[in-house]
Amino acid sequence: MQNFKGIVRFFTILLILVCCLQLSFTFMARTFEGRADEYASKYVPNTPAPTSLNATEQLVFQDSLNGVRSLYRRAYLDSVLNLPLIDAPVLNEISTYKFSREHALSLGLDLKGGMSITLEIKEDDVLRSLSGDSKSQNFNKAIENAVKAQANTQGDFLTLFKKEFEALNKDAKLAAVFAPLPAYEGKITVNSTNDEVISVLRKDYDAAIKNTFTVIKTRIDQFGVASPNVSLQENTGRIMLELPGVEDPERVRKLLQQTAKLEFWETYENKEIGPVLEQVNTLVRDMEAKEKASASTTSSLVDTTALASDTTANDTSLFGNAAAANKDAVDTTSNPYPFYKLLNPAIDRDKGAYLDGPMVGYALGRDTAKINDLLAKPEIKALLPRDLSLLWSAYSLDKNTPLIGLYAIKKSTQVAPLSGDVITDATQSFDQSNRPEVSLTMNALGANKWERMTDAAVNGNVNGQPIKRCIAIVLDNKVFSAPRVQSKIAGGKSSITGSGDLTEAIDLANILKSGKLDAGTRIIEEQLVGPSLGKESIKAGLLSLAIGFAMVFVFMVLYYSTSGAIANIAMLLNLFILVSLMVSFGAAFTLPAMAGILLTLAMAVDANVIINERIREELARGKGIKLAVEEGYKHSYNAIIDGNLTTMVVSIVLMVFGLGPIYGFGFVLFMGLLTSMFTAVLVSQALFDSAFKRNINISFGNSFTMGLFKGTNIDFIGKKKVSYAVSIVVFAVFISSMLFYGFDLGVDFKGGRSYVVQFDKDVTTDAVIEALDKPLEGAPIVKTYGSSNQLSITTAYKIEDAAADSLVEAKLYEGLKGQFAQDPGYDNFRTKNVKSSVKIGATVADDIRSSAFYAVFFGLLGVFLYIFVRFRKWEYATGAVIGLIHDPIIVLGVFSLFRKVIPFPLEIDQNIVAAVLTLIGYSVNDTVVVFDRIRETIALHPTRPLVQNVNDSINQTLSRTIMTVFTVFIVSLILFIFGGASIRGFSFALLIGLLVGTYSSIFVASPIMVDLMSRKNKVK
Repeated sequence: MQNFKGIVRFFTILLILVCCLQLSFTFMARTFEGRADEYASKYVPNTPAPTSLNATEQLVFQDSLNGVRSLYRRAYLDSVLNLPLIDAPVLNEISTYKFSREHALSLGLDLKGGMSITLEIKEDDVLRSLSGDSKSQNFNKAIENAVKAQANTQGDFLTLFKKEFEALNKDAKLAAVFAPLPAYEGKITVNSTNDEVISVLRKDYDAAIKNTFTVIKTRIDQFGVASPNVSLQENTGRIMLELPGVEDPERVRKLLQQTAKLEFWETYENKEIGPVLEQVNTLVRDMEAKEKASASTTSSLVDTTALASDTTANDTSLFGNAAAANKDAVDTTSNPYPFYKLLNPAIDRDKGAYLDGPMVGYALGRDTAKINDLLAKPEIKALLPRDLSLLWSAYSLDKNTPLIGLYAIKKSTQVAPLSGDVITDATQSFDQSNRPEVSLTMNALGANKWERMTDAAVNGNVNGQPIKRCIAIVLDNKVFSAPRVQSKIAGGKSSITGSGDLTEAIDLANILKSGKLDAGTRIIEEQLVGPSLGKESIKAGLLSLAIGFAMVFVFMVLYYSTSGAIANIAMLLNLFILVSLMVSFGAAFTLPAMAGILLTLAMAVDANVIINERIREELARGKGIKLAVEEGYKHSYNAIIDGNLTTMVVSIVLMVFGLGPIYGFGFVLFMGLLTSMFTAVLVSQALFDSAFKRNINISFGNSFTMGLFKGTNIDFIGKKKVSYAVSIVVFAVFISSMLFYGFDLGVDFKGGRSYVVQFDKDVTTDAVIEALDKPLEGAPIVKTYGSSNQLSITTAYKIEDAAADSLVEAKLYEGLKGQFAQDPGYDNFRTKNVKSSVKIGATVADDIRSSAFYAVFFGLLGVFLYIFVRFRKWEYATGAVIGLIHDPIIVLGVFSLFRKVIPFPLEIDQNIVAAVLTLIGYSVNDTVVVFDRIRETIALHPTRPLVQNVNDSINQTLSRTIMTVFTVFIVSLILFIFGGASIRGFSFALLIGLLVGTYSSIFVASPIMVDLMSRKNKVK
């Protein structure tokens, strides 16, 4: 025994040292960052904005200072990235900023601010790519059906596709699509079955998915985000990203969703295509005239009210004098230029000639879709050269005007003569005019092709006349530039100009360097937390936890005296080890993690209370203090282990079925239960032994607390009819409310976009709803969020459109700008007033609902099986599970029935699911402790009536029950009062759940177990 205690002491000391080393990395990283802040503040002091500026200008001034300060800070950190903080032989490598930052405690986005994104890889794109873009109707229809089916099922895409393909035609063979392709020669034959084809495809399919993930991860690594977290969800085609500190979400969206399909194409000259477009204009004019002449239609083929050009006149000649003379006299009833009213032709009117180059015209961004529709009409396509492809420019021609160029691309083949596959490096640089560009370097094969391509361009001709042609550099079907080739280019060097500002050039270089995505991606879930809201959350959360813990520690000492101090040391060590383990495994400190720590504290308090109460019982029997401690620990093991293991079952289920915060909560809870059992059972006992050796006087309470619950003899089981009646009535009311009154579902469960917006004055929810009703095409859900000048706004407007994020933000600003005392401007509104935003698509909402349901269901099932195996009686398991079902129903019922009465939001979201699961973990522990004492009492007094044994057991554990719920209730109450608006609903659910869980353990689970066992005995 002494050897075992020595091992425990040695292991504890070793563990403390390892934890100190692990947490030292956080200290070193914060030291580097503190020095960086001092360096930045030295060169860019915190200067107040001039009072002559208005509020908006002052914000811009401060933003500019912060931006420059951030650059100095980053420059300092980059300079010390590989420098050691401690210059010692052993510590050189592990004390650098790079190493310490990677191993430091990381804050979650809800506490630090930043962006969380779920990307869905377009798996249909992968399959089409593997098929060589097959034109098979059955094949493409099956893909469409599989995409629709995937929105409502959890199966992998290839399996769904095969099912849909065979549903269209059970005799159809996939081999007909894939066998002719060179890539599958020898792998797929015309006789291969559909299962065999899918088996072959799956390898390439999985490789394409993983390559897409690798490319995305590389882009993020080069983006410059500190401690990003990027992970691939297997078999779902989804990529999870957490990007702390991101403040420009639009830049991130563009970075993640750009396919980076780079192509180099030959081009037509404007003078070659210009006359063809004149024919197009004539045809459009004739088509429009026919429609106007027809009595069956009243609408025009094109929108003649949206003028984008001044080239309108009654003369049909593009360069005629009448066009110049009558450009102000527009006859909209007989418009000779219906096509050119949308597309400005690229002409020099003074010289009466087409402009040089491949750009054939330019248009407003809003008109590009109309022009595309016209050019897609069969009658018009027949006029165009078969190898002509008209592509729009990637950027506007001028920063001051939203005009986009249209380029004439010559596609002699479907495959580009030169593609991005040959690019070996891409770097941001500057051209001769000091404008940002992207320099490209090619491999040997690419350099050879590029040399031949530029040589052909130099020796080009138009209508027999020699001309140096242009080559278009196209990325994702957008023309970035189309420079004229002056001479043959050897060595595989090229550049892309026209990329806008420096940031866009840097991002483009990173995208090209990372490589092309094998499939497109769409953002299906997004959460943006502003840094100010993150600071508020961490300040409020940590403050409330610290106050709560301090009150619990003080209470333990007041109630248990010296033994309470020993329990506090064990609990502090428990918290210390748990945080160290979180750092070791890379777990971020988030609000759900705080919930897991809270439940860990509850379990640790409970374990120490069980031990102390047992020791008190042994002392009351007249045993000496050393023997009482030994016997107290021995009789506590079963209750502590059973309570922790049943809760551990719940935590494992959460990790298996939970997504995002639910998984994080389950992980922290699982680790916390391990540390709690170690510190409460082994470490605290070692502390007692150490105190005995030093002859320290140990007491287990004072005269008041020692006899506080002594001699209680309440007939709990005798009151079961009353408790049953109360539970049934409350159950009926809350079930009815949930069925007929429903819930306020958070955006997690119903999909949509949710924003937290801060105003510069107090605003009413009714006024905001009225202001947004028209822009968002329907009234949003608006609730006060923490204060009267801060609101939560939820809308389903364009949630199915993955590319509508900026549009929705613009509509939000359009509706809300009148609610400010002073219009902040769109950019400030987006970056400053929108404190946080969440976007969740319908498919993700379905997955979250499903995972929450499965987590709760299998959690309850796991608890039932464990209790059944451990207690070997199904009556115990049934009573416990009914009690567990009872508790979340009551909590959810409160959220349903009182959601319009409580003065803060009672939305059902993932945080509330975490609260319910916390409640289940606490409640099952509470129930198991009572059941464990019942089993022990029955073993000691087998001939006594069952009701007496159960009543005695509940009375004996009553002090432990009240002490545990009281201490955890204190922490939850402090969390509710000081924790801030973001976790108020969570802490409110905990407060209700703690009371309900304690009630159910005594008045629901135990009486049901008694009734079931009594009925069984009667049958016998």
